Amino acid sequence: MKIIIGPASLGLGGRICSLLGLEKINIYTKEFPDGEVYVRLLGDVKDVDALIIQSLSPPQDRNLMILLQLIAAFKANGGKNAFVIIPYMAYARQDRVFLPGENASAYLIAKMIEAAGADHVALIEPHSEHATQGFRNKVVIDVTRSFAKYYLENGFKGAYVVAPDKNAATRARRLAEMIDGGFGWVEKIRDKETGGISSSEGELNPSGRKTILIDDIISTGGTIIEAMKLLKAKGASHISVACVHGLFVGDAYDKIKSAGASIILSSDTVESQYSNISVAEEVVRTLREKNWL
Repeated sequence: MKIIIGPASLGLGGRICSLLGLEKINIYTKEFPDGEVYVRLLGDVKDVDALIIQSLSPPQDRNLMILLQLIAAFKANGGKNAFVIIPYMAYARQDRVFLPGENASAYLIAKMIEAAGADHVALIEPHSEHATQGFRNKVVIDVTRSFAKYYLENGFKGAYVVAPDKNAATRARRLAEMIDGGFGWVEKIRDKETGGISSSEGELNPSGRKTILIDDIISTGGTIIEAMKLLKAKGASHISVACVHGLFVGDAYDKIKSAGASIILSSDTVESQYSNISVAEEVVRTLREKNWL
């Protein structure tokens, strides 16, 4: 097996490559004057299997096109099984139809990736089970342990863990169990037309306790900031904010910090200046368990 690392996952891909000791196939990419992207493999892939890793983080459409070309080039040049790792799946929040005339775009993304030649796909904490339904051969990777390790090493054993939305409660409960802490959630209400967010008290008891507010994706930060207001009102102490996929659109990171977050954690599924937790070890562990390696 060899590894092909896309430009959106150089850090995470490099760490996985080092942990596994795989030969890396270098790639060449460029952008034409009209904006089209060009991808070329610079090594021999004939009759070999390959891990192909590329996040669909912003710019989503460009990174998706690069991933499709990486998979297609691998197959066109004699590659055998394409094991595709997608650290962050774009369009995963468009996972079902709510209003007339809409399309479940997550399903379309899955079909495009399979059409390019993906034989197996690993997704790191996609937004929902609905978002993965378009993939026939998939593995979903839970990286909660990566965050638990940080919190246990940094004085958060026994902290109170909160989900900013009841739909995200499973992740918060997993983390709470790993650090021997309490668990609760906030009720989130989103306007389907405007996208506006409001929060109300769900099940919360953070008074006087170190608190961790964890979600899968932070984009504009609106959900997190609303939840922090409730936690402060309930007496939460030393609030840490964590997410698997830190998009931090615009000045979202600064807004969350200004709202009172003591620590903000995000993983290298989306690589930026804010990525401070690596999920490489969890990816390797899961792929071994699933007999990919």
